[in-house]
Amino acid sequence: MSIPLKNSNLTHTFLFLFAIGILLFTIDSCTKKPKEDIGTPVEDILEGLDPEKLADLMLLKAADSSYKPNGIFDARFNDTLKAFYIQRNGMPIWLPFLKDSMVRIHIHETLLGTIDHGLHPKFYNGALIATYLQKFDSMKSVNSDMDYNFLTDLDYIISMSILSVYKDLALGRIDPYSFYKPFFELNLTRAKSFNLFSVLTHQRSFQDSISLKSPSSIYYHKLQLLYKNYSEFVKKNTILFYDTAQNLGSIHNQNVVNQRLEMIWSAQADSTKGLRAKIMAEREHYINKTRLMFSLPAGKIDSVFITTVCGPATELIDNAMVSLERERWFSKPDTGNYVYVNLIDFLAELKNDSVANMRVCVGKSKLETYDEKYRAYLISKNARAKPINSETPVIGSLIKEIVINPTWTVPNSIIGKEMYHQIINNPNYLTRKGFEVVNEGKVVSPSSINWKKFKPYGVTVKIRQKAGPNNSLGILKFNFPNGHNIYMHDTPEKSKFNQKNRAVSHGCIRLNNPVAMAEFILGLQGDSSIVDNFRLKMGLQPYDSALQIEDSLLKPIKETQIIRLKRAIPVYIDYRTIVFEQDAGLRFAKDIYRKNKSIAKRLNQ
Repeated sequence: MSIPLKNSNLTHTFLFLFAIGILLFTIDSCTKKPKEDIGTPVEDILEGLDPEKLADLMLLKAADSSYKPNGIFDARFNDTLKAFYIQRNGMPIWLPFLKDSMVRIHIHETLLGTIDHGLHPKFYNGALIATYLQKFDSMKSVNSDMDYNFLTDLDYIISMSILSVYKDLALGRIDPYSFYKPFFELNLTRAKSFNLFSVLTHQRSFQDSISLKSPSSIYYHKLQLLYKNYSEFVKKNTILFYDTAQNLGSIHNQNVVNQRLEMIWSAQADSTKGLRAKIMAEREHYINKTRLMFSLPAGKIDSVFITTVCGPATELIDNAMVSLERERWFSKPDTGNYVYVNLIDFLAELKNDSVANMRVCVGKSKLETYDEKYRAYLISKNARAKPINSETPVIGSLIKEIVINPTWTVPNSIIGKEMYHQIINNPNYLTRKGFEVVNEGKVVSPSSINWKKFKPYGVTVKIRQKAGPNNSLGILKFNFPNGHNIYMHDTPEKSKFNQKNRAVSHGCIRLNNPVAMAEFILGLQGDSSIVDNFRLKMGLQPYDSALQIEDSLLKPIKETQIIRLKRAIPVYIDYRTIVFEQDAGLRFAKDIYRKNKSIAKRLNQ
């Protein structure tokens, strides 16, 4: 039976104190760190297991610089993992959880599931760990030093393997900074707040930690499906190879074409049932669609089609595998305002609420014999024989300023390769071509310089092209910090934008519509008048009718002027050989810099 409180003030006081108590209890509960899940005490796992002896042996191994369990594929994190065990006083990481069937399932799924990401399970010791676990399950007790050695090795191998999967799915198996040094300057998308050892501290949920840091874009999942379908096709079929000794229309070579068509289109079909018959019935149609998919002009089977489509079937698999790795390095943002350039596509995307595109020209591909020629140059020291690498690097940066009527300071690589010997023959060549010479900050006559004292690639005075419509940078330049002096700019060579292969520059990115690029960037500064002021400087009518003037008064400025942005705009210069169009269509872009082969080789090692 309840006893009523007669005093209402007392009632209110009681309820208030009760509420405060509940609140303090809740806050205390929320602020307390959850207890670490230590699993089953190791001494309860196996009869006779001495946890101190196990820990001592693990510490002994961690202090041994040569320690590496037999059969482990690699030991990339050897030193840091050993330090982690020392920090734990030699306590095992996985042994206390190996009686938990779900943990075992998650370990198995994680190590073998790497194949779905284009990563070979052999990298992650799946078969070795399965053998160890089979022996572990048969153990009833610990009876010898060999048993302790086995258990510490098992724990270590699982730790190394999980770390490898975690890092490879989050940041890529290959380190692009060292692999392409110095031609990779994109920030790895998932590197922020990435803590390598966090995956070893929550053993029951380590799989979630890996998933959270793995790529999750639609693009990545489409690539996974492509890779899976191509791989399965190769496994299920005896792959035919094109025979150059036979003519184009031979039965064998026709069968090669038919098989490649089936492989390519089976990867995209909802159902492969009846696909072969459909392709044969509409063969010319599928050939034409395949040409478009590979960025070839419409047509029939010719030598270009054969070279592009009928090479080794593994090239299709490798393309998808390499594309997965690139997406692990960097994922294009889903939201925000930025400029995105796919070097292979020769397009710049202007990402706002919608996406606008413009054509670009990028750096020339280096010679296939570049490495060989460069080694020969190092021996001969013949400047004229020095090969130049003009490929545009992969870069992530911020556009910070726009230059109207820029001057162009000629890089030493261009001076040495294209100008030096003409200057030696006649220094007035520079004046005739619209260049000026700057020595110690002053413009001087080209004939006042003793050019012969310089080596072709070691000219220490500046050669600068004057601003104007004939300047190689045109009338607009867009600067963003990077280690290669790469920028986007206008160009007087407009005809190049009509070419299919627009890898024609010395490395910088030429814009087909630089005014539109400037208006896009300035339009993101939060002040509409900035765009109108810019248009007036370019000799164009402002969009605001109140600011418009007589057409006869519109004159572009002639002096060089720098517009420094209050809000820097991200720019990503990327390299992708597989493109999924907005209509879900698939397109293979030509690997203009021949990068896929080297990445695929490393991923297959």
